Amino acid sequence: MDDVWHRNIPEKVSLFVWRLLRNRLPSKDNLLRQNILHVNDLACVTGCGASESAKHLFLDCDLSYSLWLLIWNWIGISVVTPCQIRDHFIQVFFMAEMPRGTHSFFKVVWSACVWVIWKERNNRIFKNMVSTPLVLFERVKLLSFLWLKAKQASFYYCYHDWWRHLLPCMSVHWLLSVLLVLL
Repeated sequence: MDDVWHRNIPEKVSLFVWRLLRNRLPSKDNLLRQNILHVNDLACVTGCGASESAKHLFLDCDLSYSLWLLIWNWIGISVVTPCQIRDHFIQVFFMAEMPRGTHSFFKVVWSACVWVIWKERNNRIFKNMVSTPLVLFERVKLLSFLWLKAKQASFYYCYHDWWRHLLPCMSVHWLLSVLLVLL
């Protein structure tokens, strides 16, 4: 399960994902277990009324659920959301019907999405700033594009291509990679 380390993902984000998959983030339920928070302070920062746990924050909360729906629509797939973060991670990273060359793209998008959710949670707590799922979705697209552009020399797409046509960018890149290996 240590497949969180990827050259296209910043190390601090990979470390964050590693901690997320081991339930080692300072979510409110974890802070309660360490006697840092009081039981009355467990409410999710989105105002949904549920208690904040990593599972709730990244999968079940209306905000994150709406964001994941936007991501799936952008990618052009439909999924049944698993009940656990680790299962969600595995499902997204290893999409069985997709060519193996696309898996690294999914890693980048998934990591960008959970990173954006965590940053939004912290902005709501510490800066009293609130963003909509659409704004968060745009951040995921931009972050994933910037990470790929900065770390992958063969990623030559413009932001507009990435923003509008994610799967063709992945497929063309995958085909180019195969052709380069064959040559």
